[in-house]
Amino acid sequence: MNRSGARLTLISMLVILLAVLLAALLAALTPESQSAGAGPDWSPSVTPGRLPGFEDSPVNNDGRYFYYQLCKEVVFKKPDAPGSVLIENTPGNAYHMRVEYELDGYGTIYISPAIAPGEHLLEDTLDQELPEGSYDVVAKVNVYDATTGETKDVFSENITVVVKNKLF
Repeated sequence: MNRSGARLTLISMLVILLAVLLAALLAALTPESQSAGAGPDWSPSVTPGRLPGFEDSPVNNDGRYFYYQLCKEVVFKKPDAPGSVLIENTPGNAYHMRVEYELDGYGTIYISPAIAPGEHLLEDTLDQELPEGSYDVVAKVNVYDATTGETKDVFSENITVVVKNKLF
């Protein structure tokens, strides 16, 4: 074998080795290959304070009303990745809230954690994985008394949920 043939064989072997290593890495990162609880720990984080950028928005100064902020277009980069839900229970409200996304043909695809007055939630994952696409969803804002659990009111908003399938 001449020098150029040996060099080509070595380069080919390195490319194959790199491809095998990359495939093994990708296989290790897919949700199906992870046992329950072995994947990255993702849990939504309800945070005190206003949504970033809305610090100067009105607060509730009248207990007869309920103010909230809700993102009209929620984008998920992958079906199982966190998306920017951007939910706020405005300061001054008397009650807690929980948001549910309902989609025709799928039922409830998301339920937020409890959000107290003066708290917000930036990101969360869907409770049900959806195929890539754009969906018209009804977001139900459930207002309830945290002490008794009694529902005080329910508001409905039409929003869009966008699910992408980006690898990076």
